[in-house]
Amino acid sequence: MTAAPPSPFAGLRVVLVAAFNRRYHRSGLSLAAALRSLGCELRPCEERLRGWNSLFRRRLGDRLAARLRRHPADVVLVFKGAQLDPAVVVDLRRRFGGRWVNWFPDDPHDHETSTRLAPAYDCCFTHDSSSLPRYRSAGGRPHYLAFGCDPEYLRSPPAASPATAPLGFVGSRDPVRERVVHALDDLGLVVWGPRWPRGAVYGAAFVRALAGAAVGVNIHQHFGPGGDPTRYGTGANMRVFELAAVGTPQLSDAKADIARHLTPGREVVLYRSIAELRARAHELLADEPTRRSLAAAARERALREHTWRHRLEELLTVALR
Repeated sequence: MTAAPPSPFAGLRVVLVAAFNRRYHRSGLSLAAALRSLGCELRPCEERLRGWNSLFRRRLGDRLAARLRRHPADVVLVFKGAQLDPAVVVDLRRRFGGRWVNWFPDDPHDHETSTRLAPAYDCCFTHDSSSLPRYRSAGGRPHYLAFGCDPEYLRSPPAASPATAPLGFVGSRDPVRERVVHALDDLGLVVWGPRWPRGAVYGAAFVRALAGAAVGVNIHQHFGPGGDPTRYGTGANMRVFELAAVGTPQLSDAKADIARHLTPGREVVLYRSIAELRARAHELLADEPTRRSLAAAARERALREHTWRHRLEELLTVALR
C-alpha cells in the first residue's frame, strides 16, 4: 500500500485566532483540528474574553502580541476578528512578521465590518463571491473560499434510523425567515434555533436535528419577501455543507455559489420562490428513492471535497504564494 505523501504544510507555524467552544463555536475547533491534520504547529488564541483574561480585561491585541513573542508564526489566521482593530493588526504585522489572513464568515450581512477589517491583512477570504468587488474597492486583497464541514462531528445516523419529522429547519429566527417557515406549516416542518419556540440546539442535539428530518430545509438569510437583496448575496451558508455531511437530502434556496460545490438535482434540490419550495417539498416527501439518492451523493461529495481540511489546504496555498 502506497503511503500518503507528506503534507506541504508540515511544520508550518500557525496562530489561529477564533472562538473555541464545544457547545457554541465548533467552527473554531474544527479549523484547529484541520490545521493539525495538515501537520501545522498550531497555537490557538481565543478571540473572546474568558477566564482570567475576562477578569483582568486583557484585550485581544495584547494577548495576541504576547502569544507571538513566545511563539513566532509563519501564518496568523483570524477567523472573523471583529474585536481586533485594523490598526492593531498593522502594528502586529510590522512587529512580528508572517502572513496575516482574515477569513470573515458573516458576508454579505455585515459588509461594514468586513470591508473595515480587510485592508489591514495580507489577504482575506469570503464564502460569498458577490462580496469580492466590495473588498477590492475597500483596498482588500480578497479570495473566494467556501465553508466546509467536520465529518467527525457530523456523522450520519444508522441507515435504519427513521425520520422524526417530514421537514426540518435549523437556523435563527428573523421576520423574513418566519414568512417562509409559516408557508410550510401544513407540511410537517419542525424548526429549531435561537428565538424559535423549540429553542437552539448544540452539540449532539444539533446533529440529531439535522439528521432527524426526511428532508432538510435550508433558508438563507434575506431570502424571500421582505429580505434585503443587497445582503442576500451568492454564498452558500454552513448549513449547505452540514446537511450534506450528515446525509440528509437538502432543499435550499438557489444561492448562486451552491452550484460550484453540489450538483443541483443530483446532490441538492434548489428553489427560487416560496411556491417552488412548497412544490419541491411535496415531490421529495413522496419520493423516498430520490431522497436516498440525494443524501448519499451529497455526503460522498462532502467527504471527498468539502471538509474543513480541504478548505485549509486551499487557504494556506493561496496565502503563502
